[in-house]
Amino acid sequence: MSVIIEDILAEQRAAFRAEGFALARTRRDRLTRLARGVLSHERAFVEGLQEDFGNRSPFATRAGDILGSVAAIEYHLAHFESWMQPERVALPPEVEAHGTFAEVHYQPLGVLGAIVPWNGPVLMACLAAMGGLAAGNRVMLKMSELAPATGAAFEAAIALYFDRGELAVVNGDASVAATFASLPFDHLLFTGSTATGRKVALAAAANLVPVTLELGGKSPVIVGDTADLKTVANRLVAGKLASAGQVCVSPDYVLAPESKVDALVERCRHAAADIFPQMMQDIDYTSLIDRRSNERMKALLADASRKGARVDFVPVDTTLENLPASGRFPFAIITNATDDMEVMQEEIFGPLLPIIGVSGVSEALDRVSDGEHPLSAYYFGDDEQEAARVARAFQTGSVVINDVRCQLTYEALPFGGVGKSGMGRYRGRAGFVTFSNRKTVLHQKTSEAVLARGRPPYSQQAHDTIAQAIALKKAQYEVD
Repeated sequence: MSVIIEDILAEQRAAFRAEGFALARTRRDRLTRLARGVLSHERAFVEGLQEDFGNRSPFATRAGDILGSVAAIEYHLAHFESWMQPERVALPPEVEAHGTFAEVHYQPLGVLGAIVPWNGPVLMACLAAMGGLAAGNRVMLKMSELAPATGAAFEAAIALYFDRGELAVVNGDASVAATFASLPFDHLLFTGSTATGRKVALAAAANLVPVTLELGGKSPVIVGDTADLKTVANRLVAGKLASAGQVCVSPDYVLAPESKVDALVERCRHAAADIFPQMMQDIDYTSLIDRRSNERMKALLADASRKGARVDFVPVDTTLENLPASGRFPFAIITNATDDMEVMQEEIFGPLLPIIGVSGVSEALDRVSDGEHPLSAYYFGDDEQEAARVARAFQTGSVVINDVRCQLTYEALPFGGVGKSGMGRYRGRAGFVTFSNRKTVLHQKTSEAVLARGRPPYSQQAHDTIAQAIALKKAQYEVD
């Protein structure tokens, strides 16, 4: 398989060199074909994701993966030509007075490699592809081995509309992914866990390949005193249980006023029951991806319970002893959680939600700041000053006020993390910039007579001018 991958890379690199700078009409054609590929294989994607997960909401697949992908492509179609335009850069007025000017040109990099996660493989593959194609690149996608049916369907869809020298899909196991990460791409995009992201970055570094890492982390929810608990519960639970919590920006834990924890727990239980009245049979409630994920959820709950946590389940007849072996996993609200519990030390990526009492927003911010930088953070409350304080208090990729997870909806918003939650930004114009070489082009128009003044031998007047300029700066900065 590694030889085939290397052959595809060589073919794409040769095709990129032969084509040169991809014209707007060429990029438009490729983006349009990508949309056609998604729409023409709608049924195959729904069936593939259903097979890979055991159950994945067909509505979520059609709304998110199909229509979401097409909407993002259409956003690129509407804007990429304006992004392609050179940007004028202001130079000192005395320089521009002689006619000299400078621009930044957005030059395609070459070949973009992207390692696609299993939790939203169609949408995430399309986001990588459209960003690379809009910027004029060729693109290679490595689909996740944990979603093989969807990967095969996506490979078939792309092969129908693209030559592999333009856009190619690679399927295979973890060894194929490791080989893929080690190839000399012009840029590598990875979406997945922090641990795997570290390995990808190390592999890419051997070839000095720049990387964009979209990782994870424990995304906190801070509940202020002014928050309406019913609103918090409805939005929090809907976001948490989307794809059963298997989303990178899923709310990971909640910091709420101590006096309101019990009421919030009860509200969340009711919200979950309202959204999924038959949760363990509901077609719209997604299963965990595999038995390993199921066992991990059980282990987190067992550890928390053993160390003194209280666990409230939805459905209410669920206990630690009758948890399912696979498939849909119940919603578990965890209270009395402490920092020594595994559920508070690693990203959950499942339908478990610790709710922790704090004395106020100040304590909540301290707790968040003491941990690793989260991918996203959320605040609920009607206090605008408090919301602004939360938004600037710590490093994170995004902050949402009075909702969760909805930042994924808007292609115009740059997406990415900080530190262990990721590096770099993509999606929309941010992706176009990331997947382009920002090339400086300076047009020198100053006359030869003027330029000659700056060359040796320097006149006494030139020396006096420099000395005077330094004296003025020393006075300005109060330097003797």
